[in-house]
Amino acid sequence: MTLRAESGNSRGSRSLPGVSASFFAPVPNPRHLLLGFGFVFFFMVLDRSTVAFQMWDGISAWYPPTGLAMAVFIGLGVWFVPLVLVGGAISGVLNYNQMSLSVSYWFVNLLFAVGYAAGAVVLRRVLRSDSRLRCLRDVVQFVCVAFFSSLGVAVVGSTVYLWVGSLRPEQFTRAALNWWVGDLSSLVSITPFLLVHVNPWLRQFAGLSSVSEQIPRAKSRREGLPRIRRSLESVLQVLSVPFTLWIVFGWDLARSSELFYLLFLPILWMAVRRGVYGATTGILVLNFGVMLSLWLSPINLQRLGLLQFVLLIVCLTGLILGSLISERTETQRKAEESEERVRLLLDSTGEAIYGLDKRGRCNFSNPACLRLLGYDRMEDLIGKNMHRLMHHTRADGTPYPMEECRLYEAIKSGQPSYIPDDLAWRSDGTNFPVEYRSHPILRGGRISGAVVTFADITERKLAEMALLRAKEAAESANRAKSEFLANMSHEIRTPMNGIIGMTDLALDTDLSPEQREYLELVKHSADSLLRLLNDILDFSKIEAGKLDFEAIEFPFHETVSDTLKIMVFRARQKNICLIECIAPEIPSILVGDPTRLRQILVNLIGNAVKFTEQGEISVSADLESSEDGRVVVHFRVRDSGIGIPPEKQSLIFEAFAQADGSTTRKHGGTGLGLAISSRLVQMMGGKIWVESEPGHGSTFHFTGNFERPPVAASSHTQNSTQGVST
Repeated sequence: MTLRAESGNSRGSRSLPGVSASFFAPVPNPRHLLLGFGFVFFFMVLDRSTVAFQMWDGISAWYPPTGLAMAVFIGLGVWFVPLVLVGGAISGVLNYNQMSLSVSYWFVNLLFAVGYAAGAVVLRRVLRSDSRLRCLRDVVQFVCVAFFSSLGVAVVGSTVYLWVGSLRPEQFTRAALNWWVGDLSSLVSITPFLLVHVNPWLRQFAGLSSVSEQIPRAKSRREGLPRIRRSLESVLQVLSVPFTLWIVFGWDLARSSELFYLLFLPILWMAVRRGVYGATTGILVLNFGVMLSLWLSPINLQRLGLLQFVLLIVCLTGLILGSLISERTETQRKAEESEERVRLLLDSTGEAIYGLDKRGRCNFSNPACLRLLGYDRMEDLIGKNMHRLMHHTRADGTPYPMEECRLYEAIKSGQPSYIPDDLAWRSDGTNFPVEYRSHPILRGGRISGAVVTFADITERKLAEMALLRAKEAAESANRAKSEFLANMSHEIRTPMNGIIGMTDLALDTDLSPEQREYLELVKHSADSLLRLLNDILDFSKIEAGKLDFEAIEFPFHETVSDTLKIMVFRARQKNICLIECIAPEIPSILVGDPTRLRQILVNLIGNAVKFTEQGEISVSADLESSEDGRVVVHFRVRDSGIGIPPEKQSLIFEAFAQADGSTTRKHGGTGLGLAISSRLVQMMGGKIWVESEPGHGSTFHFTGNFERPPVAASSHTQNSTQGVST
């Protein structure tokens, strides 16, 4: 219901947040201009319909321009506010013959535009409502905003007319109520229809959306119907509105206020079958039909007031029910899409998957599961006990009780289980190796079943067997090589010792200077070859696993000192000082292999002498730990030689590796000394490493594990520092 014509029947609009700046460009977009002219035109036409259908002095049943303005404000933007004022001014001249528009008229028009624009801003920016009324929340928010916006505009507008004398005080309440009900009727009937059906197209036309915005329709109940039945239902829905209006307004036997509630029937039908899409259409058709019926068959004001409230309730009921149906349909659609995605994923994966209920019965399976187990249809597995079907027998042919099946741990304890190597049985009685995984399915914190995945690992098993055979063959070949080298080294060393011995005897005879020089070269070469053969022999024994460690009591301090005395001669030849430093707290007698300890020290000290041209070499031994009868000694061999680059330090302990390929040509050696030392240290239960910087020498560290003798030997300590210099 709205005020009489002279009240200024023009109302306003609202803008979508983020409206494109092109609306306000210096050169207007032709489409925007077309939208503006179209809005003004329809505003005047709808305002004219109010005048044409006005059958009562001072009031009208509704005011359609309100619904148009509110829908445009929500869907397109606040830039329509000036157009509302223009439309109101033109309507005042053409529809109400108001040639001189008063200040109060302009004020009421401005109040109309700003009031509903503010409501639209609250709806979109504050409440973040979807303009297409997708869900119940959007509908409730829209109805609340429409309720309070129309109430505010009606009260303030009536107050203005009361202030300028157009209304008497005793008419204020009735005028404000009529205005509010008329605007609210238009808002809940015309605005939803425009938002759902017209607004997406207008937004695309104006360039505000890249794709057409469509409201989901409630199709779920109609998809299974034939097209003829769906078309027939649509025709019957359309015809139900005029038929209901004829019963309520045109049938003489039925002209009664009690029959107003028949207006619910077509709206409920459309809302249930088509959601908010059909509800908004039915509401708009019903309201226009009621206005036309009132124009043809006017009723008294008392029945008009009742009819308006009935229409409001019908509109609200249709919107709420339609939004619920659309929301449910959208939820169902998303659930179906999600289910379809999951089904496609399950069908596409190559891993077999099946589900179990709490009793161990299958409730779903994917095609890979059917294919691997040799079944044609999912119905062959559904409801079957999967353990008895495919997991009933162990690899040795003995029965596999279900109580011992690890796949059911997920159901029993709620813990996932993993079986890397097991058997699965096909429908034809054959089996194949599989890898199982079982995970519990939790619903509300309670176990409702399990999902089991398995994969055929036949190819992996074959590859593992081939790899194992290749590994065994490689190890066998390596052992054969090591044994061959060990045997050959031994066989070659025997004649080499003979050559060295005979050369020594020849050197003790009277020889000419030239002959002595030749024999000394032969002896030097034979000694070098013998050292090489010894290294190869030791390395071959280590590789073949034939190098044994002794565990005997030996004097630790004397062993280290004697080893250094052996190396003094080589250091003296290069004028290098060799320093010994042994911690006195190291026990005098230890249990271990003194021969291998001397071999490690000789290799490290010999390596230091080889790469040091001047300066000194120090050898130190410190007690690192001593507990539970075990003694760990930390050795350091420090030199002032050429050093080792950082990127080469991890390679020097590998066989036949040196920091520089030219080292062999300049300093000699095979690169086996450090590799042998590393292996010997590992066999002693220790570790070896190096600290070095090019040009500043190197420090080789290694630790050795020894044991205390069962009966303490006589205490024997040496001076902590002994200097042996050349």
